[in-house]
Amino acid sequence: MSRMDRSLLVAFACWLPGQGPELDAQRWKRVEPGIELVYPADHGAHLGHAIEWWYLTGQLESEDGRRFGFQFTVFRKGLDARPAEPGSSPLRARQVYAGHLAVTDVAGGRTRFAERLRRGGTALARAAEGELDLVLEDWSLQRSAEDRLEVKAGDPAQGIELALVLRPAKPLVLHGERGYSEKGGDPGNASAYASWTRLETAGRLRLDGSELAVRGSSWFDHEFGSGVLAEGIVGWDWFGLQLDDGRELMLFVLRTRDGGAAPASAATLVERDGTARALRREDFTLTSSATWTSPRTNASYPASWAIAIPGAGLELELLPLVADCELVSSASTGVTYWEGPVEIRGPLTGRGYAELTGYAGSVAGRF
Repeated sequence: MSRMDRSLLVAFACWLPGQGPELDAQRWKRVEPGIELVYPADHGAHLGHAIEWWYLTGQLESEDGRRFGFQFTVFRKGLDARPAEPGSSPLRARQVYAGHLAVTDVAGGRTRFAERLRRGGTALARAAEGELDLVLEDWSLQRSAEDRLEVKAGDPAQGIELALVLRPAKPLVLHGERGYSEKGGDPGNASAYASWTRLETAGRLRLDGSELAVRGSSWFDHEFGSGVLAEGIVGWDWFGLQLDDGRELMLFVLRTRDGGAAPASAATLVERDGTARALRREDFTLTSSATWTSPRTNASYPASWAIAIPGAGLELELLPLVADCELVSSASTGVTYWEGPVEIRGPLTGRGYAELTGYAGSVAGRF
């Protein structure tokens, strides 16, 4: 790793504004109650906010019945909220971008992971304002007419490449209070959060030189804010689930140091017609009865889940499709986490993705 790569990694690892002499938290915009999001403009970057990410997950199937999961994420970290001074170098990094790409081969029981890290201000790393148009080296995510998304990303060393077209089957969902997703008691501990919860997906997947035509269903998240997590949060468990009865569920639990769930933990239940219902911590339960231990980090992650939402008559049993979906992002964000495809079994069936952070080390001070 070069000296520049190391300096970018250090900058990216210090997520919270105010952790360096040039990062004054008061200069970053805060996501406040009553935020008004306007689309398609708010699909684009919000450079006045300290952190932001665009996130795709999905499950795909090839023509011969092979199953795969994928994750594609671009993270943006602001380094300096102040306007550029006259005469300052255009090469000075004001934004840092990181990317994660993971492909899980269900039959093979293997997850392949690639990452990217670049400073902004060059043709190799950019996020447009006012439109969804992301470039990170040879990776890209763009929105075109009628909210059609196109993602292209690959990594020769890992033997993976994706080229997918995704079309929303339902309207965009604003989580929380019209997109204001509270993460703590302070008004600044929040993000603006929107999702397409069901995207019809088709394209190609290249695996070790073999090209497969694939189809499936995906999920898109976009969040931005400044200092999102409240003090005392060590990690979160997040789920994006697509039920076979036509509903979707987004649920996250913010875990505290004592193993409890923070009051700001929340969920969104999306009905068949696209109507979204915000749920608070007291409206649901999340439990786990099994664990998986990483052979790399020795971290122990939940490996089965039960979700109950009494007010909606929902009881879901979830299992991972592949045990080892741990991603060690030592060359980009510096966060180790579990991210993989899950299956809903029982009377209600479906599929989705789970993200588990803070089990291989606290994320406190990073978000």
